[in-house]
Amino acid sequence: MNENRAGYLEHEGVMLTEVNSVISSTPPGIFVDATYGYGSHYRNIKDNFSELDLLAFDRDIDVLNNSNSEIVHLNFSQISEYLINNNIDRISGILYDFGVSSHQLDNYTRGFSYSNDGPLDMRMNQNDEINAFEVVNKFNEIEIANILFQNSGEKNSRRIARDIVSSRPIESTQELVNVIKNSIGKQNPKYISQTIKRCFQSFRIYVNDELNEIQKSLNSIKNFVETNGVIICLTYHSLEDKIVKKIFTELTTSCYCDVSIPVCTCKNEQLYAYGKKKKIYPSGKEISKNPRSSSATLRYVVKL
Repeated sequence: MNENRAGYLEHEGVMLTEVNSVISSTPPGIFVDATYGYGSHYRNIKDNFSELDLLAFDRDIDVLNNSNSEIVHLNFSQISEYLINNNIDRISGILYDFGVSSHQLDNYTRGFSYSNDGPLDMRMNQNDEINAFEVVNKFNEIEIANILFQNSGEKNSRRIARDIVSSRPIESTQELVNVIKNSIGKQNPKYISQTIKRCFQSFRIYVNDELNEIQKSLNSIKNFVETNGVIICLTYHSLEDKIVKKIFTELTTSCYCDVSIPVCTCKNEQLYAYGKKKKIYPSGKEISKNPRSSSATLRYVVKL
């Protein structure tokens, strides 16, 4: 079987039932799937909401080449620009699934997984110039330490960065895994695994500019959503969730004035309200069926 195609066998998306519940009260119109991936959420929405016209985006070229759906090849920070250029001024809602999709993790040639040996790539958009090999082999020790600490809080960031630089060239994911293992020495196997996971996550976040992408897209899309429309975000680690939470707090705040001031002077306009719950987690049943969903958090807001 084509290695590239293998990762695109059908998977079940995270929290489909919960996403359906949120979407059920949105008005008819264009609904954006900002992160098509392997298309599970797209197909789910298409099958259950005939009143919605789906518009899908993904930054991964493999997604376009292995899907029967029509997908726009753009980063989600560019969605608002696409809407403007195509004279679309209103959407019913938008769904972001910020997780690394299964096809990216399962395809060793993409370099996302530390479980199988593969090239140091980690790019979600294969047209991007910077990949993990460039970062690991060409960035200086301070830059690498900062990437590890800022994107995962890795407490051994300086030591690992030093050992990465002294071990160059590092050409594969397993070579990088071995450097990290040797750097932290004999530890509890779970601790070693978590450290490797944090380091890979840090490099991946940097290579794909993931945190800035989230911030840019949410801030640029907020004015396109029509009344009762929704912004839905599925996050998978605290850095993603912190950004979404902060922006959603800003969108749902009506006044920034000090409580001691009797009359509002900030003139802030509240654009959105929270739904029934500020955050939703996957059920125990889903986690047992799909362990990768265990770290997921769903947040959403509704346009006023």
